Amino acid sequence: LGIAYVLGGLLHGFFPRGAVAWLSGGSQTTQSLKGVAFGLPLPICSCGVLPLYQSLVQKGVPPAAGLAFLIATPELGLDAVLLSIPLLGNEMAGARVITAFVLALVASLVLARAIQHHGGAPGRNDEEEVDSFFDRLQHSLIYGTTSLVDNTMPWVLVGLAVAAAVEPIMGHSWLSTLPSLYQVPLFALLGIPVYVCASGATPIAAVALMQGLSPGAVIAFLLTGPATNVTTFGVLRDLHGKNVAIQFALFIGAASIGLGYAVNGFLESTVSVPCDPHHTHAGMEFSVEKVAAVLLLGLLAFGVLRKGLRGFFLKVAKPH
Repeated sequence: LGIAYVLGGLLHGFFPRGAVAWLSGGSQTTQSLKGVAFGLPLPICSCGVLPLYQSLVQKGVPPAAGLAFLIATPELGLDAVLLSIPLLGNEMAGARVITAFVLALVASLVLARAIQHHGGAPGRNDEEEVDSFFDRLQHSLIYGTTSLVDNTMPWVLVGLAVAAAVEPIMGHSWLSTLPSLYQVPLFALLGIPVYVCASGATPIAAVALMQGLSPGAVIAFLLTGPATNVTTFGVLRDLHGKNVAIQFALFIGAASIGLGYAVNGFLESTVSVPCDPHHTHAGMEFSVEKVAAVLLLGLLAFGVLRKGLRGFFLKVAKPH
C-alpha cells in the first residue's frame, strides 16, 4: 500500500500521454486486454491498486482498460502465479490464471458500459503541467501522500475492520464437509469482505484444499478475495457512483461462482496439494513491513491533522 501511494503519485505526475493513447486505442476488448497486460507485472494488492486506478482514471484512461487493470493487477501478479505452482500444483495454478484472466476481461467489458452510461467515464486531467523534473517529482509525491491517502485510507480502515470480523470463519474445518454445490457460493461470498492479497490468499487456499474443500470453491475465493473488499466498493462509488459499485460487487461475485462451478466440472476429482502451505509460508515476513506500517500511520495521522477526524472520515460516513 505504501508503494502504491508513491507509484500512484508518480503516475499522476509522470504518466506519459503516449501510454494513455496506447491504452485508449482499439476496441473495448483490445483496451481490456491492454489493461490486463499493463497490470500483470505489478506486485500490487487489492488495496494498493486503488490509488493507481484513481490516477489512471484522472489521466483519461478509458473505463475498459482501467477496470481490467483494477481487477487483473491484484488477481494475476507474477509473484502470486509463481507461488501458486508449488503451493497449489500445476493444475490449480493454471486454473487460477485462466479464470482470473476471463474474469478481468469479461467484467471490464460489462462494467465499462455502466460507467459510460452513468457519466463516470474518465476525462483528461486539466491540471497544469510542471516543466521542471524536480517540481513534477515534488508535485507527484505530495499528491500521492495527501490526495490519494485522503481518498482511500478511510476505506482501507473500514475494510480491515470488516475483514477482521469475517476472517475467523475461514478457519473452521466444518466448511469442507458441505456439498461442493454450496461450497462455491459460500466461499465466493466469504472472499468479498476478506482483506487478502493474491499472494496471501494462496496459502489459505492450499490449507482449504488440504482440508477437503472443492477446487471450485478455492478458485471462487481466490477470485473474489483479491479483487473485492469494502475499500474497493467505496472508492468505486466515489469515482463512478453507487450503482457502479453495486454492479461491480454483484458481477464479480456471480462470475466467480460460475467459474468455480466450471473448475469443479474439470478438476474436482484430480487436484491434490503438493506441499504443506504452513511450512512454505513461514518466515515470509520482513522488517520492511514494520517500517512501512510506521510510515502509513504517519500519513494517516497527517491526514487527520490536516482535515480533522470528522473531515477525514466524512467520505465513508456521509452516505449514512
